[in-house]
Amino acid sequence: MGRPEKPIVTDNKPLRELAEGLRERRRWAGQPSYRELARMAGVHATTLQRAASGDTVPKLHVVLAYLRACTAPEGSAVAKWKEARQVQARARRGRPPHATVSPLALVRDFADLSAQLQQLYERAGSPTLREMEQRAGGYGVLPRSTAHRIVTRQAVPHSIAQFRAFLQACEVPVTSHVAWEDAWSRAWRHEKSDAFPVEVTRVPSTKKDDTRKSRRPSNVYAYLSADQTEARPVRSSRRRGRPPAWRADPLPLQMPGNSFS
Repeated sequence: MGRPEKPIVTDNKPLRELAEGLRERRRWAGQPSYRELARMAGVHATTLQRAASGDTVPKLHVVLAYLRACTAPEGSAVAKWKEARQVQARARRGRPPHATVSPLALVRDFADLSAQLQQLYERAGSPTLREMEQRAGGYGVLPRSTAHRIVTRQAVPHSIAQFRAFLQACEVPVTSHVAWEDAWSRAWRHEKSDAFPVEVTRVPSTKKDDTRKSRRPSNVYAYLSADQTEARPVRSSRRRGRPPAWRADPLPLQMPGNSFS
């Protein structure tokens, strides 16, 4: 008989129910000490005691080892553990514990699909990225970096094979894959329709509307007035670095007289 345990104080309702269930299984087993449970479970006594304290959500293998040491069936312990993990994940993201998203049938775009996938991940107990990679079929099927971007709503699966791997990693039954794949297809169709808008036909311009300017000559000659006697530099080449050429100004232009008498 060990010393009495502390009361469970937590705002996470599923976590409190999970901790109470573990303590009840221990009482049914004859209230063994945690050292005795540790020898039967193969887990450290402090880890088992912390799992039943309600301070934080324990790992799933610790919960299962606790129940095996007490010779108790799993029952609804796994479901309670997933609910507790979901509430904990939402609290870390600053969201209400029982917040829900729109139904799967109403998924329209990537924003709706990302919200559904994040909720699916939380309902699965927020498994580690390594666990998701292993559940999906091994290395390369669902890389950990890709899974991280999906669960944090930074990206969506780019192929139907990757999408199915994500569903498998979240332990979605195969019978429910059709509804999820339809939602994925709708989101991608909406994204492609936005990426390729309808082209606007341009009306060709007429000669009256043509405002193109004539090309200016490359060499510009500046003429001096008749009373000026000095020469002015004139640009004679396009090549850079060449000094300007000096030329004498030509005679001033004279306009022809009126030939009509």
